[in-house]
Amino acid sequence: MQPEIVTIGHIVYDIRNYVQEFPEPDHTAIMRMDPKVGGGGSAANVAINLSKLGFSSGVIGSVASDRHGRFLLSDLKEFGVDASQVRVFPKGMTGLSVIIIDGKGEVRVIEDLGVCDHRRAIDPDYIRQSRFLHMSGCAFHLLDSASRLASKAGIPISFDPGRAASRLGERALSGVLKRCEYLIINRKELFAMTHSREESAAVRLAKKYNLVCVIKQGGNETIVKTKEADSFAVQRFHVRPVDTLGAGDALCAGFVAAVNEKKSLYESVRFANAVAAAKVLRQGAQSLPSRRFITEKFRV
Repeated sequence: MQPEIVTIGHIVYDIRNYVQEFPEPDHTAIMRMDPKVGGGGSAANVAINLSKLGFSSGVIGSVASDRHGRFLLSDLKEFGVDASQVRVFPKGMTGLSVIIIDGKGEVRVIEDLGVCDHRRAIDPDYIRQSRFLHMSGCAFHLLDSASRLASKAGIPISFDPGRAASRLGERALSGVLKRCEYLIINRKELFAMTHSREESAAVRLAKKYNLVCVIKQGGNETIVKTKEADSFAVQRFHVRPVDTLGAGDALCAGFVAAVNEKKSLYESVRFANAVAAAKVLRQGAQSLPSRRFITEKFRV
C-alpha cells in the first residue's frame, strides 16, 4: 500500500552503551547495564514514529545484505513501516552507530554510514503518490532528486538536515531549500549552514527560501521563524530524560503528523514538543510511547 508520508535518509544499526559519566581522555567509564541494540537512523526513526502516531509511512534508504541490514528491514516491517523502497546492496556494510548515553540522558555517537549514502535510483511514483515528504540528512544527490520529484508533484516537504547535510552549507543546499516548506534545525546545524547561530540567520532563511524555520533547542523552548517575520517560541514539556537519543527525530515526526492533521503552526510545534518529551522517557531511538500516552500525559 502506498504510504501517506515518505521519509528519505539514513537507516542504521544502533549499539547503545549506558554509563554514569562520559569518560575523560585516557580514562574508562563503567557501563551501567548490558549494551542494547536496535534500529536507528533519522529517516527510519521518523517513519517509525509516524506509524506509531497513526500514519501510514514508508522510508527510502539503503542497507547492506548483512545481518544488520536484515535486522533493520525486519525492524521497519515490525513497526508497520513500508520498506519496499529500502535498497539492499549486495556488498558493503550497513550503517552502524556506537552510542554512549550518560546518566543525564545525554548522547555521544560514533558512526560509520556504510552504504547509507551510496548512489541509487528513487522510484518517482513512490514520492508522487504520497501526500508529504520528510527529508533527513543524507547525500546531496538523494536530497536533490527527492525534493525535485516532490516539488514538481506539489508534495509539501520538511527538511531536517542534521549534521550530515547542514555541513554542506547554504550555497550547496540552496536549490533543495527553495523546494521546502519547512526547515527543522538546531543552532549547531544553523551555524554549519549559515555561519551564524543567531535567530536572524533563521529569519533570513525563512524569507529567502519562502519557508518556515523551526529551531530545535533540546531542553529549551522551540523557536519558529516565518517569511512574514513574525516569530514565536513554544515552551518545552518538563520531564526527566532517560535517553535523548532520537529526540530530534521524534520532534520532526510530531511536527509532520500535526501539520498533516491541519493543526495550526503553534499547535503543530506544541505537539512536536510533546512527542519529543515522551520519547526521552524511554531508552533507544525508536522507543516512542503510544499516541494515547502522549495525549493523556501532555494534554495535546
